Amino acid sequence: MSNSNTKLTRSLKNDRTNKDLLRTEINNATDPNVRLELTKMLLEIEKEEKKKKFIKWLSIISILVIILLTLLYLGNKSSKEPTIEKITESTSTTSQQASNSDTSTSIVKETNLSEEELKRWVMAILDLTTPPPTKYILTVKIDETDNLAYIHVGVDQLDGAGTFRVNAKGQLEYMPYMGQFTGVEEWILMSEKFMDTTIAEEYYKEQAKKQAKTNDDLNKIKNHLIGNKYFIKPILYDGMDSEQAMDENKAPQNLIHDGSLAVSFIDDTKVHIELAGTYRPDYDETYSLSPDTINFKDYYIPYKYNDGNLSFDTWTTDIDGHTITWTITPQ
Repeated sequence: MSNSNTKLTRSLKNDRTNKDLLRTEINNATDPNVRLELTKMLLEIEKEEKKKKFIKWLSIISILVIILLTLLYLGNKSSKEPTIEKITESTSTTSQQASNSDTSTSIVKETNLSEEELKRWVMAILDLTTPPPTKYILTVKIDETDNLAYIHVGVDQLDGAGTFRVNAKGQLEYMPYMGQFTGVEEWILMSEKFMDTTIAEEYYKEQAKKQAKTNDDLNKIKNHLIGNKYFIKPILYDGMDSEQAMDENKAPQNLIHDGSLAVSFIDDTKVHIELAGTYRPDYDETYSLSPDTINFKDYYIPYKYNDGNLSFDTWTTDIDGHTITWTITPQ
């Protein structure tokens, strides 16, 4: 590079802010080496300017950020507790509204089921029990008195198996016998949600426990009866002593003779019956026990069984408009 060019280069390098002059010199330079050197100087000046601008803007932004954070800190400090209270209150209100909405939706759903949905709900409960020998027949109707849906459960060629209904709250209830039940308060809650069987499962488990205990008690009573003989006879006729009523011609003269019988318990299903008079032969009959009565033929004999002791109550029957009181005693 010539001495004149070297001097120019030094001059321009010392005055890097004069980019216009530098660009002019680049355009006028004919020596490629000079142009290259000048271009490098221009790039270095521009780079330095960008660096200074970056530092300048970074400082400004940092100051603004510090001011903003200071303002936010002071604002949050003065309103922190009220803000939390409002948020909590808002969250509580929202949760309550959601809960009320879910409850309302549930009630609307259970009280507006189709006939097919009602039958499905009832069958979900019935499937928890021992199936019948034939099949269930479900009949759905809306009662005009209370406007509730009733589902009557019949069993093909057998007696009915009770009645279900959906109450005003959308709950499925059960009455274990057939008939008209409008206004009856003894309904058994079986389900609170459509197709849910949780409550029914607990109900049937409890019923199974009770039935097991009942069966055990009945077996004890049968064991007490088997091998024993009892005498049945009428003791009152329309409230009057039977013999006195016969003496006063207020009762049939054969009341005691034809009404008396001896009963022997042979096993857990059979009794042997002996009638008075040679013209009436003895015979065997089946019997059954309920938790309250011994049953055979037309006799339903009330009893009590406590701590291994069996006792009997008197009972009455109506014959031709007259009331006969009976008693049973061991022989």
